[in-house]
Amino acid sequence: MLIVRSKLKPVDIYCYLKARFGEPNGFQNFLRRNDSDNWIHWDYSLKASESDVYFAGTSREIHIIVGEPLSDQQWRDLIVGIKRDFARVGARKSEVLQSLEKYVVFQNKYVSIASLCANLHAAIVDAPAKTSFPKQSPSRKTQLKAVERAMRSVATRADELFGNCLKLQLLMPVMAEAFINMIILMFTRDAVRNDAAAYQAFVRAKVPDRLAMLSQNCDGFARHIDKGTEAYARFMRVMDKRNFALHGNVDPIREQIEVVYFDGRRPLFSTPGNHIATFFEHLEAIYRPGEVVSDYEAVHAFLWEIAQCLEPRARSFFEHVIDDAYPGFEVHMRRATRILPDAVVMGMLPTMMYDDDLQVEW
Repeated sequence: MLIVRSKLKPVDIYCYLKARFGEPNGFQNFLRRNDSDNWIHWDYSLKASESDVYFAGTSREIHIIVGEPLSDQQWRDLIVGIKRDFARVGARKSEVLQSLEKYVVFQNKYVSIASLCANLHAAIVDAPAKTSFPKQSPSRKTQLKAVERAMRSVATRADELFGNCLKLQLLMPVMAEAFINMIILMFTRDAVRNDAAAYQAFVRAKVPDRLAMLSQNCDGFARHIDKGTEAYARFMRVMDKRNFALHGNVDPIREQIEVVYFDGRRPLFSTPGNHIATFFEHLEAIYRPGEVVSDYEAVHAFLWEIAQCLEPRARSFFEHVIDDAYPGFEVHMRRATRILPDAVVMGMLPTMMYDDDLQVEW
């Protein structure tokens, strides 16, 4: 037995075998499920004179079993001979290849960003409560240490919490757009998809306009996006905040924290209190953890509302694909769908030999 993982492409050997011998005839074809979630996807049981020859295709490997022992050089000659024989059935092999559906695998950015956002949301919600500074003056060494511990605790919480708030605030509108763009990719009508100018105008439109065009330019919608709902209004407020923050806009009056007067170079604060505690209170006011969490939940509520506008069958298909981290895009029909299982599985047999282990000259 030899496992080939470098010298033969699975699609090449499959098309060659199908061109020569027809449909796969091995026993694994009766065991496999009729989907892409199998260890062995196809196999052939063949005869070469009196010897049995067996080919099986996993995702990226070809397993070859012959009925007699072969030396490393004979294995090498077998692989080279198969590749040379491609030309003999080249026309038929090409027909088989052309008959296959061709997909490109791409990254579903919604899944990646939504996963990051979910982790940030959980970290914000589960963040430790604010630590209060001791109100009495630290008259003893033990009290001073308590103040130091409180300061370290507040600083650590602030570094993690407020950093997560900023990340989530910037990412959740991107997550929403990725969700909308997946709907466009999956359901855009052929008339729009095949018109380059119309399609570019659709995908590049501002978010409110893009939402309005979904039911016009996409199949599968049972009704328009309702702009009169509270979910829509809250979503647009989140997007407006994104537009302000995304460009690094600065509005000191709008974003003011407090008022400080100066006499020459002497700062005169208008708010009394614990200086360090007040500093962290200002950070809390800037990053607004509670508001960020509320905005995140509002975005998800509106995305759910968009999905509810789809017809039941289209919604079921969309839900099947939107959670796939690496969907496929059919090149000829230009349609996105789920093509591979979520789990990546590989079987390794410790006693087996691989083609790149052969002691031969290629």
